[in-house]
Amino acid sequence: MGYPVKRIVVTGANGSGKTYLARCLSNLMPAARLVSFDAIKLTENWKQKSKVDIYGALEATVTEDCWILEGGPSLLEKALDRADLVVWLDPPFWRRAMRLLIRPWKYLGQTRPELPDGNIDWPIQQYRFAVQSLRRSNAFHKKIAAELGGFPSEKIIVCRYASDLERVMNRVGGSN
Repeated sequence: MGYPVKRIVVTGANGSGKTYLARCLSNLMPAARLVSFDAIKLTENWKQKSKVDIYGALEATVTEDCWILEGGPSLLEKALDRADLVVWLDPPFWRRAMRLLIRPWKYLGQTRPELPDGNIDWPIQQYRFAVQSLRRSNAFHKKIAAELGGFPSEKIIVCRYASDLERVMNRVGGSN
């Protein structure tokens, strides 16, 4: 695992800690552009751009030399070919549920820093989304596993628990 890491995908289901880890990694890689897939996908009021616009922006991002891209499994199709490392955050169900329970209160009435302006966290709306996401946990897991099936295993780090994150930080910190 001595290859340099310049392009990282951080993926997982909603509430897995993607944004947090991506920010930590950006501290280790200040030259890397930190990109949230939600920022690529959303306009305002939680409305999505067209698929053509989304995938065009995603393709433009992954052609850059140095980036950290965080988001769900739908980004993998376009990003894997260029990624040096994929971090799959797969925490226990209860941990995701707790994070999704707390999240709308942390940014109550505000837009989270990783999102475009106008995507405000309100508890009722976010709890509906959280329930849908938690119900789709198995689908998220299967989709990510399928997408990573052909990706070199030495370029994947699966993190189930907080203690697993140390491997990621050591790998990225040791290569830059």
